[in-house]
Amino acid sequence: MSKSYEPNKKKSFTREAIIGLGEDSFRKNYYPELQDHLLELERINSRNKALITTIPDILLVSDIKGNISPFNVSRLNNNAMILNIMKDQKLIQKLREVVSQVVLSRLLVTYDFHMEVDNRTYYFEARIHISAFDEVLIMIRDMTDRITLENRLRTLVDKDNLCQVFNRRYFEYYLTDFNMREITSFTIIIVDIDGLKLINDTLGHLSGDRVIISVAELIEKTFDHFGMISRIGGDEFGIVLHGFCVNDIESFLDTLKGFVKEHNLKTESVELSLSYGYGHHESGVLNVDHIFQEADNNMYQNKLLKTSSTKNNLVKTLMKALEAKDYITEGHADRMEMLATIIGHELKLPQNIIDRIQLLTKFHDIGKVGIPDSILKKPGALTSDEWKVMCTHCSIGERIANESTELKDIAHLILKHQERWDGKGYPLGLAGEEIPLECRILAIADTFDAMTNDRPYRKALPMHVAIEEILSQAGTQFDPEMVKVFHNVVFKVYPL
Repeated sequence: MSKSYEPNKKKSFTREAIIGLGEDSFRKNYYPELQDHLLELERINSRNKALITTIPDILLVSDIKGNISPFNVSRLNNNAMILNIMKDQKLIQKLREVVSQVVLSRLLVTYDFHMEVDNRTYYFEARIHISAFDEVLIMIRDMTDRITLENRLRTLVDKDNLCQVFNRRYFEYYLTDFNMREITSFTIIIVDIDGLKLINDTLGHLSGDRVIISVAELIEKTFDHFGMISRIGGDEFGIVLHGFCVNDIESFLDTLKGFVKEHNLKTESVELSLSYGYGHHESGVLNVDHIFQEADNNMYQNKLLKTSSTKNNLVKTLMKALEAKDYITEGHADRMEMLATIIGHELKLPQNIIDRIQLLTKFHDIGKVGIPDSILKKPGALTSDEWKVMCTHCSIGERIANESTELKDIAHLILKHQERWDGKGYPLGLAGEEIPLECRILAIADTFDAMTNDRPYRKALPMHVAIEEILSQAGTQFDPEMVKVFHNVVFKVYPL
């Protein structure tokens, strides 16, 4: 019986045999078109290898279970980064999650991530897609140069070139995210450099720039970890804080003042002087414009009290007019300011209210410029008609203050500064807490200073007599709680 199979006569499975070439073909010229198909496939394979080699991306491949491995034709110069990626277990786990998402959706998914390698941050974009054969390709592109450039461009757009805090454009853009929303504990602070124009004009703009940079550094030292800082004008900075109460804001500003004081003790050049004000929104729908305007008004109010500020020239001019008109004013306002300020600090009032009290001590009698000298300087008692004229100085003062941008905020206080706790004052007959706190404090300071200083028609009273008189009027002329505070602090101003 002959053998049906002889190993020595086995035909070789060569390329030529398969596609029907040569004498050893399985079936010579049976599928001649296979030759063209195979050549085409080889060309495609060669082209794909060349294409993948020229791609600057890192290529990984995964099965549907999330088993990720490097693509075997990844470029050699990416090997180090591939190793870093494969060793980062948190990243690999995140890529597995994205792979699972792609397997379910059969859609392309993009995932951005960054890595720290050799003390440098690298940014990547991973594009993940699945093939028809359930093989997931992960193409990772290095986006570091692009993102670094974008960050630099964003810095140029958003940051102030001189002091590298945010600029006015970014400040306004930032505030839009909060406007007309339900917000709690939101604050805008405005800080102004006093006398910067004078520094620029006398010492040059380089000196002015150094002052701006120094102020920016002190503001950053105070607020950098708590809020957003911007330079919103040539000599102004804006700080936005969210989630802090008024006491926190006052504490921050005290810290800033301490830093300024330390700087001035060390500096051998220009000393810094800052004016500031803030607007605070406690709760409800936030109107950013209103809060900003409040901060701006309070800053200008504070600036009026700074001798280094050009705005203070208005204060000096009006004070001279008052001194020329009313002999009582000379030295009276300074003594009142000292006593009223100490009462304010004892009550732990915020700085913007203390600023208002200080302005009120200076300008409460501004309306007396409209009172005839025959009444104002009359040594004896006034007649009924003369008294009616004298009482108009409150409303005259209010009108004058309303015509001044700098004094507008205290106009209503000037009108009410002669009201009494029992309602028997003038011009409105207000009583109790209807009277603004600033006016209640002023009333005590004004009366006490008047009693303890000489007048043309009488000599000054001894201090203990004046104190007893104030105490006796608690609940009638004066707020009884303010009288208690006065009694606690009066000896700090006028020690025995």
